Amino acid sequence: MRSKRIIAGSVVTAGVAGAAALAMALPAQAHGARSVTCDGTIGAQTVGDVVVADNAGCVLAGTTVRGTITVGAGAALDLSDVTVFNGVTAASSGRVAAVNSVVVGSVTSTNSGQLQLTNTAVGGDVAVSGETNVTAVGVAVAGDVTGTAVNRFDVSSSYVLGSVVANEAFSGGNLCGNRVYGDTKVVGSGGAILLGGSASCAGNQVFGNVVVDNNVAFIAIAGNTVKRNLSCTGNDPAPEVGTNTVKGTKSGQCV
Repeated sequence: MRSKRIIAGSVVTAGVAGAAALAMALPAQAHGARSVTCDGTIGAQTVGDVVVADNAGCVLAGTTVRGTITVGAGAALDLSDVTVFNGVTAASSGRVAAVNSVVVGSVTSTNSGQLQLTNTAVGGDVAVSGETNVTAVGVAVAGDVTGTAVNRFDVSSSYVLGSVVANEAFSGGNLCGNRVYGDTKVVGSGGAILLGGSASCAGNQVFGNVVVDNNVAFIAIAGNTVKRNLSCTGNDPAPEVGTNTVKGTKSGQCV
């Protein structure tokens, strides 16, 4: 167990450690890099805070952001090969997408249209609330990945040292092929959710508990390895439970 945690932790924090090393290597004047308002494209340069104004479109490509990125209402942010030393915060934005990037802090999105993270490391939490479509593929997260009252919640092929929580995903989602060191919870979903269980959705490795409660749509649970307990209560219809390897106990509708 300990060796697996160390390996996963190395995967999750490799980008963050690299960013910290870069901070040490940057010349002194880089620490006072100017803050910018972005409406267009910023390439391979070092900046301070980045503000994406309401309804603007910002593309960062190969950029080092010494501060925080704040995304305004109706705005779109695209990150490619970007390092952000603090966090990314979006409120009522149209889209936030990050590919092959590192965020040393947390990613927070509220009432935004889309949050897409691909092959990206996050040193804090990914916390999403409101009517947002969440897609995380191949991400490494040192904290929790949480969607609360979101539209759709899809997390696949990812390493998460905290927990993965889908809380009231109105249109459901899929949790496929993840390694999660905390708990995995699916609660109050209004749409179908796959927790493993199909050729296109591999089972998950969960080192904590799996909790599936009070959902009102089809739920499939199969092909998962759960180190602690698997519990299901209050779901209508009851989950379709296939073969899972559970080291602890199975209870409720998952027996």
